[in-house]
Amino acid sequence: MNTHPFIIIVSGLLSILWIYSSLSKLLAMQRFKQAMLTQVFPRWMGKILTYLLPVGELAIVGLLVFDQTRLLGMYVSFFLMGLFTLYVGGAVFHIYERYPCACGGLFGRLGWRKHFKVNICLTLVALVGVLLMEL
Repeated sequence: MNTHPFIIIVSGLLSILWIYSSLSKLLAMQRFKQAMLTQVFPRWMGKILTYLLPVGELAIVGLLVFDQTRLLGMYVSFFLMGLFTLYVGGAVFHIYERYPCACGGLFGRLGWRKHFKVNICLTLVALVGVLLMEL
């Protein structure tokens, strides 16, 4: 059991992120569903992700809470934040033919460039968590 204070802090930060993210989706499910159906990926994928993302985010919190699964939660957080960062980076660097609609909640108000920077920071936080747990 590795209870280094920084691991607890990183786990807490990531848990807050995933709880906020999942609750903002669940509390505005209809708006989130519409947003997912207008993304740059196929509609069928948006339909699946509408339900998979908030449930998955809450599952990550469950992984981060318990000592036995915390490392897996860190890895999943790092992987998912990396994917989200790449996706937002696609909007920032005009890779898509059209802009995907913005995220909900606080992140939707940031704009793509600030959102990208925040995502990079959160991805690095998750990476630090992985490294601290692996060392």
